[in-house]
Amino acid sequence: MRIISGRLKGLSFGHKVFEKTRPTTDRMRESIFNALSHYINFEDENIEVLDVCAGTGALGFEAISRGAKRCIFVEKELHIAQEIRHSAHSLGIPQNQSPIAVQDALTFFNGFHLKQLPDYVPLFWNCIFCDPPYIERMLNKILHEIEKTNSLCPQGILIAEHDDIEHILLPKGFSILTSLTFGKTIVDIIQKD
Repeated sequence: MRIISGRLKGLSFGHKVFEKTRPTTDRMRESIFNALSHYINFEDENIEVLDVCAGTGALGFEAISRGAKRCIFVEKELHIAQEIRHSAHSLGIPQNQSPIAVQDALTFFNGFHLKQLPDYVPLFWNCIFCDPPYIERMLNKILHEIEKTNSLCPQGILIAEHDDIEHILLPKGFSILTSLTFGKTIVDIIQKD
């Protein structure tokens, strides 16, 4: 995998791809970020990004390369989280710009709600990438937690990746701006009012 655009453009990362990861391809990432360019300016120095069910970290790394202040990666599998750290190091991204929470998404948001996370964790994010394993059918549970914890800022953008079987139940105050289709994969770009 490689970074598509920004200050890290062309650099490779993620040399180990694990069985449980489903990397977002370069083509998909390029399409996602082209669509996002209409709704969010990653060059704004205050953009806080959250990459939930991060896998390879490709989406978060792309956001950092394009200028995001920081991306917090949430990944429950320790060996996959270690590979994200290795990739960040190889890309020259410091740990304070790419912290990793080794826990599942629901536990992360529950901890956020209970104020048990470290001080560097923002109170809300401008952009949240959410790409849970399709087979677990947990996207709607994660969306519920995002709404319950108020963790997406007003006018913030949520990118939800899922297969064509799972249907999104949008929380109140959220609307789909556009949807991208890649075979059986759907990427919904959602905005909070």
